[in-house]
Amino acid sequence: MKKLAVLGVLLSILCAWPTAVKAEGIQAGDQLASGYLGALAPLQDAGLGDLYVIDGGGHTFRINDLDWGDAGVGFGASYLYFVNDYLGLGGELSGGVFGEAEYDLSSSWGHTTSKSSMNTFNAMAVGRLNVNPQSRVRVYFPFGLGLTSAKGKIEMESWGGNGSVDGTSTSLGYFVGAGVEADLGESNWMIGGEMRYQGFQFDTGKYDIDGVSGKENYSYLSFLFKVGYKF
Repeated sequence: MKKLAVLGVLLSILCAWPTAVKAEGIQAGDQLASGYLGALAPLQDAGLGDLYVIDGGGHTFRINDLDWGDAGVGFGASYLYFVNDYLGLGGELSGGVFGEAEYDLSSSWGHTTSKSSMNTFNAMAVGRLNVNPQSRVRVYFPFGLGLTSAKGKIEMESWGGNGSVDGTSTSLGYFVGAGVEADLGESNWMIGGEMRYQGFQFDTGKYDIDGVSGKENYSYLSFLFKVGYKF
């Protein structure tokens, strides 16, 4: 009788084992809500060419080395539904607040400081490809495509006075990246990190500056810390 009881327990464990293994990691039908926060690093200059100092003097300065923004902070939230173990699809809302980039120029006319900053908002359809979905520590590749609304600001400071202009431009935005995440114990919570390459287009004509027009392709790197909940 005891042997039959032990055999019954062993059979129960063996029957439950595949289910227990499959419950770990990601599987088809899982849903994942995530939030993230991290650092952003712009990669290009603003592409503004010649800018007129706003002092009524009509002097022109080359400021091609002025970046479109400086290091900033990114944040966002996403939802994914996994159609199978390897592919998740969903949506994401995110934003970025970039720091103020500066470019100084001295000449026989005096000294001029130019400043540029940018804020972005993204609404995107997103997805991710899992490399090892059943593992408790997973590697994956996220991607996204949607709309980016960017608001930029240009400031000029010179001996003759100060001035600023701003403009808002909406374009197609995108990102591709790589990430890693790990389950927290036996709970449905997980933490991880991502690195992304993100891009959008900005219409510099929105600044309403004489001699400045054209659509510039801007891009930046994102380094994100993520917290997720699977259900």
